Amino acid sequence: MPRIIGTTGGKVQGFERDGCEIHLGIPYAEPPFGAGLFRPPRPRTPWQGVRDCTAYGPIVPQPPMPVMPWPVEPGEDCLSVNVWSPAGASGLPVMVWFHGGAYMYGSGAEPLYDGGAFARDGVVLVTLNYRLGALGFLHAGALDPAYAQATGNYGLADQIAALRWVRDNIAAFGGDPGNVTVFGESAGGTYVLSLLGCPSAAGLFRGVISQSAGGPPLYGFPPEAAEPVARLVLDELGVSPAELPSLPYQRILDAQVAVLGRTGGEHGDAAAGGHTIPFLPLTGADLLPLAPIDAVAAGAGAGVDLIAGTNRDELATFEFMRAGGPAFDADRMWPDDPARHARITAVYEATHEPGSPISVAVAVGTDRAFRVPSVRMAEAHARAGGATRMYLFGWRSPAFDGRLGAGHAMEIPFVFGDLASPTLAMLLGDRPPARLADAMHGSWIAFATGGDPAAGGHVPEWPPYEPERRATMVLDDACEVVLDPDAERLAAWNTP
Repeated sequence: MPRIIGTTGGKVQGFERDGCEIHLGIPYAEPPFGAGLFRPPRPRTPWQGVRDCTAYGPIVPQPPMPVMPWPVEPGEDCLSVNVWSPAGASGLPVMVWFHGGAYMYGSGAEPLYDGGAFARDGVVLVTLNYRLGALGFLHAGALDPAYAQATGNYGLADQIAALRWVRDNIAAFGGDPGNVTVFGESAGGTYVLSLLGCPSAAGLFRGVISQSAGGPPLYGFPPEAAEPVARLVLDELGVSPAELPSLPYQRILDAQVAVLGRTGGEHGDAAAGGHTIPFLPLTGADLLPLAPIDAVAAGAGAGVDLIAGTNRDELATFEFMRAGGPAFDADRMWPDDPARHARITAVYEATHEPGSPISVAVAVGTDRAFRVPSVRMAEAHARAGGATRMYLFGWRSPAFDGRLGAGHAMEIPFVFGDLASPTLAMLLGDRPPARLADAMHGSWIAFATGGDPAAGGHVPEWPPYEPERRATMVLDDACEVVLDPDAERLAAWNTP
């Protein structure tokens, strides 16, 4: 019989599987609708009796994403965490996973994020839901001062509330609240880097692993870029700011989709300050006073250990998803600086692998959108005195004639130590390297345990990242440290 665990919200009971205790859908805040819309998360009112936590709670309301069906239906009571832990454990390292999804999609309930392998290997693994899109990042404070608190950063405030729940409750699940590592991919990777710059998140985690963080939010999304988007949403809804809490969330999602169609595209729109995605963490506000890269350069998070990295062919995933449509055109990413684009592209053409299924445009776009921002964040953290390590995921999937390459999100199943899903076989090919999964999963756990990803011997010695040497762990069939990989390409981005 699974044990009953007491939390700050009340008693919960999950289930056991393969030596793991699993608790799903534990609320960490009140539903963020009605009076809670566009406001910081509110503490959960304690429930009576024992809450059944054997199934995921509703995911955060979001538009459907054709390539990724919802694992669970959306609903209002969506701010919840899921916990995997070894049965009977205590004092174990804790890892908290932040899902990706372009700041508008995703949840902690995706099958890909099952924490069983982490729990079996001695970690307490937590996934969470947080508000997304307009519900999470609309600059509502520009519409009405009543929404000024945490304006534009409701999703970020949710994440901090969830980390406080971890601090206050994880010991009851076998975790050490003083040894928490936050990690995430894509938007999730950007969130965990942004948390370094949040004063109210200080002390809630010891380590950060950022996988494939995207660029624009790291450089800052200021109020002057967010305010026009908020007004477009309000115009689309046709209501006053005071009427917003009375709207069903589907109306707001419909307005989000309509506004995204007007502000999105390859390189954004003037209404979104040139940002492709108009719903992003807002800088210059109480939660995030500075752009994350500026905060880190000034020493924020210098006492937090960091691993940052990207995949070699991030944009290959997006180009593959556009099959049947136009090929990815890097020119569209450079509407205002064609001369600089031409100079950088020439460097990539001169160093391109003959016969590669990965185009020069994808290579340029990958580095512009993901790798260069991640490198700059790592360098800022290292220069501020933070313990920093860098990786490059280089394993290229043989599936679809190699067109996926080492694409976006390709590393996630290796990190979670699960290559067995039939869906993954379609993307990873028949024989993805189990040794690479052991290396990544094991080194992530070693980092979360004591700060040294090489401590368990899963990868070679992994030296700290320093801007002068740029020691980078290349994660491939064989894992090795390379000094300043792709130096010529990366140097091209430092030329105005």
